[in-house]
Amino acid sequence: MQNKLPISVVIITKNEESNIADCIASVQFAQEVIVVDAHSTDETASIAKKLGANVLVRHWDGYGSQKNFGAQQAACNWVLFLDADERVSSELQKVLRDMLEITCSVYWITIQDIFLGKRMTHLVGHNPRLIQKTLAHWNDAHVHEKMIYSDSDSQAKYKDGISGEIHAPIVHQSYTSIGAYLDKMHRYTTLDAQEMQKTNTHRSGKAVSKSVLLPFYLAFKQFIKLCFYRRGFLDGWQGIVWCALSAYYEFEMGQKYNAL
Repeated sequence: MQNKLPISVVIITKNEESNIADCIASVQFAQEVIVVDAHSTDETASIAKKLGANVLVRHWDGYGSQKNFGAQQAACNWVLFLDADERVSSELQKVLRDMLEITCSVYWITIQDIFLGKRMTHLVGHNPRLIQKTLAHWNDAHVHEKMIYSDSDSQAKYKDGISGEIHAPIVHQSYTSIGAYLDKMHRYTTLDAQEMQKTNTHRSGKAVSKSVLLPFYLAFKQFIKLCFYRRGFLDGWQGIVWCALSAYYEFEMGQKYNAL
């Protein structure tokens, strides 16, 4: 059996009994798996414990806070963050094993979604997921949390010349139905609108102000960016649906922000 890598994996959960086993199975290379569970009412915690994870039950206090709490409990300085519906690909496992030297405090990892049964190849994301916990942490946003360099208190940005990048993906077992997307979207747009009200900035980091036209502008910009600039139309009808739903997300978020 190969030696375990000196990495702690932190997974935040709430009623993820259908996902947690496969998620943990994909990180058996790590020395430690920590599950920060927000009082699940299903079998999430018991399944995770049976699979050897250290389960810490904590009242939900937002994504950033939950992740920081898990990192603070980690035995390893290197921490990999996952959601329960994500899997570390075999390619990423190999990259992590072959990394002879880890020099950056933050590494961005490609996130590849499986949406409505199709693996997206153009609509992929890049998120900061592997960090040295002594050098970086999450902010306290309740949703769409940002990575912060601890020494400068500045936000880590993709291709900022400081952080590193790993192209091998984390695979996100995304939405299997449009209804599932909408259920989550309605919750997230409320949280995003509240963050916009508090900071006067969009989740992209750009300043915003209330306007009747704002929801329409945000939706139009999102659709054009995803469908054409990032070539989402090449991911088939599922890609076009993803672009349309993402635009609707921005529209609803803008409406809720205006109403606050």
